[in-house]
Amino acid sequence: MFPTQFACWALLVTFVAGHGYVQQIKMGNQLVDTWNPYKDPQKKVTKITRKFPDNGPVTDGKFTTDAITCNYGIDGEPNNVPVNMTASVASGSKLTFYWTDWQSDHPGPIMTYLASCGGSCKTFSGSTGNVWVKIHQAGYDASLNPPWASKRLPTQNSVSHSNQETKFQYNTWSITLPSSIAPGEYLLRHEILGLQRTNNNGSGSTKLPTGIALPGAYQPDDKKSIFLEYRDISASNPYTAPGGQVWGDKGWSDLQNMVAT
Repeated sequence: MFPTQFACWALLVTFVAGHGYVQQIKMGNQLVDTWNPYKDPQKKVTKITRKFPDNGPVTDGKFTTDAITCNYGIDGEPNNVPVNMTASVASGSKLTFYWTDWQSDHPGPIMTYLASCGGSCKTFSGSTGNVWVKIHQAGYDASLNPPWASKRLPTQNSVSHSNQETKFQYNTWSITLPSSIAPGEYLLRHEILGLQRTNNNGSGSTKLPTGIALPGAYQPDDKKSIFLEYRDISASNPYTAPGGQVWGDKGWSDLQNMVAT
């Protein structure tokens, strides 16, 4: 397995050898533009996504640094600089991530984590403590073709869009937020091995349990989940994604292959 590609967004609750990033995210019925590293720096705009420099991955040499939390900073800024913008979404809502055209030669899992900001996400880094709780994952499923989740991203979830200037190829992946989450501010981390601000106005009452630390949970000597020969994975030699179990409305689960909802 190779470097990780991910994006971080802030949610106020009441993204490897091939390169890509999330261009938009649909939250319920609203479609929100996210950080574009090639256009937005010149415009000096702020999006709900934390800023990152390009469509490159966080490489294996940086797995133990705070770059693994929410990517590298831009223009000499430190990593994991919070943003001031937010978007609102109800607990239990469907979220769809619109990735750029994904052409990676190296397969891997797609995972989504959630962290409570413990107040305002404007001052929350996410780079310390066991704050990251995995709420969705899809790894290797021998019953599907292709079996790896990242390979199914472009082949089964492709949407084309064009205008007078250019043509876009979106690869979409959808998840559903747990419906029991208590109101508050959360940071969402979507990863291909893929953060953003939103506001959850749902009616749940459950606080997130203790999760994992990023950096911390991913280690360069992990030959079971990160650095392994993916061609050796099969139905008889299953894959286990990093980051521990998945948490949801029914508690913790070892389910390795959740469908894109």
